[in-house]
Amino acid sequence: MQRMTIRSILATGAMGLLTMSIASCGGSDSGADSPATLPADIGLEVDAGPGLKFGSESYTASAGRQTVALVNVDTQLHSMVIVDAGKKTLPGELEVGKSGDIDTGTYDLQPGPYQLLCLVPGHDNMKATLTVG
Repeated sequence: MQRMTIRSILATGAMGLLTMSIASCGGSDSGADSPATLPADIGLEVDAGPGLKFGSESYTASAGRQTVALVNVDTQLHSMVIVDAGKKTLPGELEVGKSGDIDTGTYDLQPGPYQLLCLVPGHDNMKATLTVG
C-alpha cells in the first residue's frame, strides 16, 4: 500500500476542488451572460459598448428591408434608434440590458444618411452614422 502524507492528501483535495469548480463553470442552462446567437438574416450588426459608445463610429447597409441587431458588449443598459436625414426616428427602438443581450428589428431603409442614437439618459454622446446605399 502507498503511504498517504498530509501533502499528498492536501494536493488530492485541491485537485478535486479545482475539478468541481471547473465543471460547475460550464454546462449551465441559465444563459446568464452568455451571448445569444444572431439570426442568419442580419443585414446590420451594431455593438453597444464597451462604454458609452457604439462599436464603430460609422456603419453601412444596403437599401431595402434590413434586419438590424443591437448586441450588448457592455455591462449596462443601452438602446438604439435610427434617425433619418429629416430628423425622423424610424419606428422600433432596440434595447439590451446586460452583456450578451441581443435585440433585433426590421427596418425599411431608403438610400441616404442616418444617425444611430442611444436614448438611455446620460448616453447623449453615444452616436454613430449609418450610410445606406
